[in-house]
Order: sequence, then C-alpha cells, then structure tokens
Amino acid sequence: MWHTLSISWALLVMVFKRRLQYRGDLIIQSLDELLRGVVAIIMLQVYVSRTQSIAGWGAEELLFILGFAMVPLALFHCFCGNLYQLSSHYLIQGNFDRVLLRPMPTFIQVCSDRIAIEDLSGALLGIAVMAYAVSQGAVNDFSLPMLGLLLLMILSSFCIVVAVFMLFAASSFWFEDRVGMVPPVYNLMEFGRWPVAIYHWSVQFLITVLIPFAFIAFYPASLFLEGPSAYAHGWWYAMATPLVALIFLSIAIAVWNRGVGRYHSTGN
Repeated sequence: MWHTLSISWALLVMVFKRRLQYRGDLIIQSLDELLRGVVAIIMLQVYVSRTQSIAGWGAEELLFILGFAMVPLALFHCFCGNLYQLSSHYLIQGNFDRVLLRPMPTFIQVCSDRIAIEDLSGALLGIAVMAYAVSQGAVNDFSLPMLGLLLLMILSSFCIVVAVFMLFAASSFWFEDRVGMVPPVYNLMEFGRWPVAIYHWSVQFLITVLIPFAFIAFYPASLFLEGPSAYAHGWWYAMATPLVALIFLSIAIAVWNRGVGRYHSTGN
C-alpha cells in the first residue's frame, strides 16, 4: 500500500511540474473555473432576491451549501476528471492496454494521466464562499471540533462523487460507447446543491438512495446550519454521509475491478 502511495505521489508531483511549465494557460484556465463559480453565485443571488428564501432556507445558508458543493466537485475535477475519457480514449481506442501493463492500480493510472490543477481554484472559491457565509451568521457554532467535522464531511462528499462516477464510468466495460454514461449523470449533480424539499418525492429518492448526489452538498452542509424547524431531523442524513461514502466507494471499486477483469483489447 505504501509503495502504491509513494508512486502515486511521484506521479502527482510530475504532473504538477508539467502543468506549471505553461503558467499562462494555467492562469487562464483557473480564471475560467473561477468565472463559472461566480456565475453560480450570481444565479443563486437572483433566485433568493425574488423569493427571500427557498423551502425555508435563507440566502446565507444557501450560499454556504453552494460553497460546500464547490469544494468536493473541484477536487473531483482536479484529480479524477479523466474518468470522462475512459470509454472513448481508453477502451474504444485500446489505450487501456498500456494501463494493464503497469504495476499500479488501473483507477489511479487513469486518473493520474490528467490532473487538472486549474480546477483547484474552484475549491478555493468554495472555501471563500463558506467563510463569507459564516461571517454573515449562516453557522451558529463554528468551533475547532466543528471545523474538523466539516473537513470530514467534505472528504466524504468527495469520495461519494468519485464513487458515483467511478461506478458509471466502469459501465463502459460492458457497454462501450464514445460518450458513455458519465456526462448525462453529471447533470444530476445540480440537484444536490438545493434543499431536497423543493423536489418531488421521486427525485428525492433518486438523489438520496439511487444516485446520492444530495450527500455531496445539501445533507452534509445542512449539519452546520440551523435551517427551517421542519428539517430538525435532517442531521441524521448529514451524519450518514461518511457511511454512504464507504458503501458506494466499496461498490464502485468492486464493479471497477470486475469490469477490468472482463476487458478485452480492441485487437481481439
């Protein structure tokens, strides 16, 4: 395990050095990622300015949830965004063959082929947004233990994002298609940024049980917010976030390994 971690770290450092050779491009791409986040913030402010609150959640609380969502998603795009290319680049074009020849976990190899450092700017923006929301009174108790809990929730949310897309990317081992299932599923993540009460029960079931995008932002972030009185029981969902991450990550790893086992080269 330690050998794998040391090699993974070496690969990560190498990728960082390679990307820093083109600092101009890196800065422009980082600004593009920041602009996307700013647009999301502006849209949220537009919604709140018209309704004052959404399902009982105020502007500062919704801003905290949005900032929370930005962090795990940015980390996913940075370290695991190459999963989008699994079907078209690796499986259909046969580039997965060289992955199998290396003495490293296939998932780590696929992800480390492209590390998008510029997406880390989105994580920094998310942290800044959460800090601003806290300064505006969105969070009543933000002690050191709560900060540690926040880090745990962000890590758990990141693992859930990775698990979901690892699972759907692995479906390409059975159903080869240049687009794959990852892009359509990606659009569902937007549902996780908003209070689940605004959705029909079928959508709530979808993003809570089947594809747990509600655990990426709303449920874990709500643990730190007072929220409407009708949501007093919601901390159960929030505290379940690490467990959901563990369950889905275990399923995703098992499906990925099963898919790798049935992979056949394009020449066969």
